Formats: sequence, structure tokens, C-alpha cells
Amino acid sequence: MLHFKGELNGPMSMELELVPVTKDDAEKILMFIRLGKDYFKDLDFEERERFMQSILSRLGEPDRWLFLLKYQNEYVGLAHVKIDKSERPGWGFILEFYIVPSKRRMGLGRKFFSLIEDLLRSKGVKDIWLLATEAIPFWCSLGFRLTGEIDKETGQMILTKSLRSADNSSLES
Repeated sequence: MLHFKGELNGPMSMELELVPVTKDDAEKILMFIRLGKDYFKDLDFEERERFMQSILSRLGEPDRWLFLLKYQNEYVGLAHVKIDKSERPGWGFILEFYIVPSKRRMGLGRKFFSLIEDLLRSKGVKDIWLLATEAIPFWCSLGFRLTGEIDKETGQMILTKSLRSADNSSLES
């Protein structure tokens, strides 16, 4: 597990934990599903269930991870990340990223991304991409750039970030 202890938007010391979701841990799978239902709340029930099953069916694939973010002993976020093998081979791809609304604007998303970025960097990833519609200012604040491309399947904007230069390095702990 990856840990971070430090300050987030204020003087109080807080602990964050990046918790991998694995096939053999039913508790973490159920928590991922619970948070996923909140994350995908705009989808109808059947579509949401189908999408969650599609994500969970890929658990254990090489270079693909599901994570929970634990903050003060409470699960407050999820992420689905992989090293792309088709559209942008070798790039990190953030498929899903979510912080529960009551815990936003506290620096948790920024730190969550930093932990994911460190993992991808340790795997030799030099660039990251994602699709977004609503959280574009958040992603741009982390060094992502709009490419001007729109994903044909989802209609979302494509954002990219290079991990190649010191200018794009994640915030220090």
C-alpha cells in the first residue's frame, strides 16, 4: 500500500492511503462498487451495473489497477488506471477518478492523483491521458492540457500530461 502523511489545505496532519482493490478481497470490491454507484449515479441502473461489472471483470489484468482512497479510516475515492496498450501504447490512462462530494476541495484529489502519478512513473510511463467533461479545471491545475480532440465514443474532451520534464512533476509530499 502507498501511504502519504502530511498537510492538506491546512495545518491539521492527515493520513491518506492508496488501497489496491484485488480479486481476493471482497470487502474492498464491495466498497469499490458502493463508491462506483455514487460515481455513476447519472447512469440508469442496468447501465451502471453493466459498467461496474465490466470494470471488475478486468481485475488482475497486467498493468491495470483499481484503487480506493482511504482518508482518516474512511473510503472517500476510487480510481481505475491502466497502462494503455491500444489507443496510446505505453501511456498511463486514468479511466475513472472520483472523490466523494463531501470531501472535495480539501486537497484529497490532488494527493490521490499524485500517488497514482508516482505509481505510473515507477512503471516507466512518460505520459498520461484521460477523458473529462466536468472536472477540466481540476485536471488542468494538475498539469494536464486540453488536446482539442473529442473522444468519438463518449464525446468527452481528451486531456494529456507529460511526465518527462521537471516542470510537470507532482507536488512534493
